[in-house]
Amino acid sequence: MTESTSRLRADARRNREQIIAAAREMFLEQGTNASLEEIARRAGVGIATLYRRFPERHTLVQQVALENMALVGAELDRATAEHQDAWNALAQVIRRLVDLRVGAFMPVLALDLEEDMRSEGGVLKTRRDQLLARMEQLVRTAQQEGQLRQAITPIDIMLGIIKLSRPLPVIGAELNARLIEQQLELFLGSLHAVALDASEPLRRQRLTLDELDRYLETAE
Repeated sequence: MTESTSRLRADARRNREQIIAAAREMFLEQGTNASLEEIARRAGVGIATLYRRFPERHTLVQQVALENMALVGAELDRATAEHQDAWNALAQVIRRLVDLRVGAFMPVLALDLEEDMRSEGGVLKTRRDQLLARMEQLVRTAQQEGQLRQAITPIDIMLGIIKLSRPLPVIGAELNARLIEQQLELFLGSLHAVALDASEPLRRQRLTLDELDRYLETAE
């Protein structure tokens, strides 16, 4: 391979990654009908480059979904490598997926990919089922270790991640980040089978009504 060919391939790979990243951002903001021209602009490429990589919108939506699944898989790998016990690994996965807002994309992409998710042997369904199987194993192990409440299922956890990943409108990014942190702590506490001292305060600073009012006034 010549140096020029290698450089062209690197440029093509970078363009593809930038398109996917821009599409992820736009889909989250506006849904999967977001302007492809705007996606190309945010990616820093021409619309012809976008169509060359992704000739159909559906192909781009599929790739964004696959990238999100890859993120989930990477976080599972990282958490299980860093923690010997299943509970702390699971808690880390939940925190990271909320931080990355992976759950926010599930409802956004669901309608467009419904047929793909039902297709036996299809790559999307296969990868989704693999991830759910890994999550189920982590959940089961945490329950066997006595750290996770017995009634909890992987679906409960994924639904919680979806709810926590979607910001509230109007109130702004700063307040949303603070509320998500507090709600995430409460969610993890509800999953944990080990009872905590009821007098122990939340690790995050509590939000007062006066503070909430000030945030809302600023957002208006």
